[in-house]
Amino acid sequence: MNRRNALAFGAASLSAPLLVPKPTPAAAKAYGPTDGKEIFPGVRLVELGTRDSHIKGYKTIAMEDVVYQPKGTSPLGDVMADDMVCTVTEGELEVTAGDMKFHAKEGDVWSCGKGSTKEAATNKGTVVAVMRVINLKVT
Repeated sequence: MNRRNALAFGAASLSAPLLVPKPTPAAAKAYGPTDGKEIFPGVRLVELGTRDSHIKGYKTIAMEDVVYQPKGTSPLGDVMADDMVCTVTEGELEVTAGDMKFHAKEGDVWSCGKGSTKEAATNKGTVVAVMRVINLKVT
């Protein structure tokens, strides 16, 4: 191999990664206005799955999406029956969780404690918002 061939080979190997398409992340599932079960006007619960937990103190875990149509709201209710972790996977929500009040954007995460936290959320936007809930159940 001479110097010219080595330079050509090196240039070709550097450009090869540019020819491979980059993977794109999968989009969140878009829900229709009748998917799941209506729990409040403009708010629907879509159950995604339940499984036995391997975390000490919790019997099962469940994942659910709470789908808020524009102007949909879930009022401040009873205290949480279980510990849970929530995130916004689509859209934005105004959230009250215990003594916290905040604007949750896509990717924001927060937690609610069993027996101590009351939560409310409102979609003040013009597009559907989805709150994904990981519910840690004792029973």
